[in-house]
Amino acid sequence: MLNPNNSTNACAASIRVNGAKRKLLNGEVVYSSSVRLPESGLCELLGYAGWDFVLLDGEHGAMDALSIDRMVQGCFAGGTAPIVRVLRPNDPEAVMHALDLGAQGILMPHCRTAEDACNFKNAGLYPPEGTRGFGPGRATNWGRISGADYLASANSETLLLALIEDPEAIDNVESIAAVGLDGLWVGVGDLALGYGVGTDRDHPKVTNAAARILAACQAHNIACGYPARNSGEARWAVQQGYRLIGFGGAEQYVMTESRRFLSDLS
Repeated sequence: MLNPNNSTNACAASIRVNGAKRKLLNGEVVYSSSVRLPESGLCELLGYAGWDFVLLDGEHGAMDALSIDRMVQGCFAGGTAPIVRVLRPNDPEAVMHALDLGAQGILMPHCRTAEDACNFKNAGLYPPEGTRGFGPGRATNWGRISGADYLASANSETLLLALIEDPEAIDNVESIAAVGLDGLWVGVGDLALGYGVGTDRDHPKVTNAAARILAACQAHNIACGYPARNSGEARWAVQQGYRLIGFGGAEQYVMTESRRFLSDLS
């Protein structure tokens, strides 16, 4: 029987490793998918499918704090990293809250300036790298990991990504990349709208903006993300130098396969 007073007999607990961030640091390519509906089972399923991280879309999805809490657990059950896309840019409380619920990273929408990126980095990291307030729960195994041990590793396991999806952000992308986030993500949809070309993500204005984001990321040795429409485009993106590849979402897969099956019968 273990002696509870003998620490040498106790199994040491340690902070959960962020596999997606480790792969990026090793120079590998990271693949992700997303979930909008607040269903933890979808997150678990995507984890079992092999995605490096699942994006919990709190900007466009139907999520509150309780559903994010459950979806984080679903990701962990499936062996994938939960990354939360927060609802609003420049909201340090939303960043802190998602991380305190156990998320291993944040995707911030509409990062337009270097100041936005600095504020985001401060919100996501503990001192001395940032100003994040202290109040973790699940990340410390609900207290099994000491505060000191948690703080020693928390920043290195937190993935901070910013969406570059506004023409203003393209004008500032070099200074944004210099802030030192883990990566910038090309937001093709809003870039197309911002440049007045509707939903044409293949318009030269959008593709030129994407190339500029990629170049800025490479110049500052951070990862760049791209939303691929299919495996062929994903291979192209990797060849270009993108190391964060997103593809669709659980709800999209259900719709696509459902329509394909029913169309084949008609």
